[in-house]
This record gives sequence, structure tokens and C-alpha cells, in this order.
Amino acid sequence: MTRLVGLFMAGYAGVILLAPLWHTLTHGLAGWLPWARDLPMPNLAVLITLYLALAVRGSPSAGGACAAALGYVTDLLAGAPKGTHILALLLVYFVIRGMSSRLYVQGRLSQIGVAFLAALFHAMVVVAIHVALPPRGRWSTLAYGPVEAGMTAALAPLVFYLLWRLDRRLAREARTEGVFR
Repeated sequence: MTRLVGLFMAGYAGVILLAPLWHTLTHGLAGWLPWARDLPMPNLAVLITLYLALAVRGSPSAGGACAAALGYVTDLLAGAPKGTHILALLLVYFVIRGMSSRLYVQGRLSQIGVAFLAALFHAMVVVAIHVALPPRGRWSTLAYGPVEAGMTAALAPLVFYLLWRLDRRLAREARTEGVFR
């Protein structure tokens, strides 16, 4: 199994398997904490795309293909028009990949900050596409963007660490020290 196939499968499993668990957790908490029912799910596809972009190994086209495949799976599961999340994740991937030499993400706080900004950018692109396509969406749905970005950013160090461990397991040439150590 190659590195990109392993990371795609991790993203696929995260999107498919963790969504029902998150739904069960938030609705189980809703009995005690009524506001917990409206918590959005962290965007694991954005975190995996960030990992691919920041762990600058391999060609940009291979990472872009993996981001597009994750976007396609997300489009299928979200019921969004085909190409919405593909375009958004490709934009996130290439913007972060282009800035990767200038970003310092070895600290947990910087990982949280970059993940928050990337998830917010992803939400803005998705809402802009929904507004542009018929039936027209509303800009008011962007109000959930910061909450989803916050949930995504809170899980970023844990997800990056797990992906780094998986990456080390799949690609033997990976260094023991890395960006997400």
C-alpha cells in the first residue's frame, strides 16, 4: 500500500465511520446539554488535505488527486452538487502547498491556527459555490463556518499526529522527525 492510498483510506474511513459516531455522541449529550445537538462535525477531509499539503513530500499532482478524491467522497456523502467539495479541497491544498515553505506548523498552537483558517476558507468556498448554483443557497449559512472551523482546529493536533504515525508506518523513507511529530 502506498503512502497516498493509505492517507486516502484514512480520510475515507474518517469521513464514513466517524460521522455516525459523532452524530450519536452529540445527540446523546443533548439530554444534558441542549446546545450540544447543534455542534457541527469537524471537517476531517480538510485536515487530511492540510496534512498532505504541509508534509511536502511527493508531487503536487499526486496530493491534488488525493484531495480531489476526498472531495468527491465528501460530495457524495453530503449530497452536495458534484464538484463543490472537490474544488474547495483543491483550493485549500494548492494554497497551503504554495505557502508551506512560509508556514511554521511544528507547534500545536500553530497547527490549530492553520487548521482554523483552512477550514474557514473551505467553508467560505463551499457557501460561495452553493450561492452561485441553482437552487440558490443563502450567505447566512456561513454563520456555521467559524463553529465548524473551531471544531476542526481543536482536533487538528490529534489528527495530524495520527496521520503522521500512519505515514511513518506506510512510507519507510519518512524521517522520524517531521513537521507533525
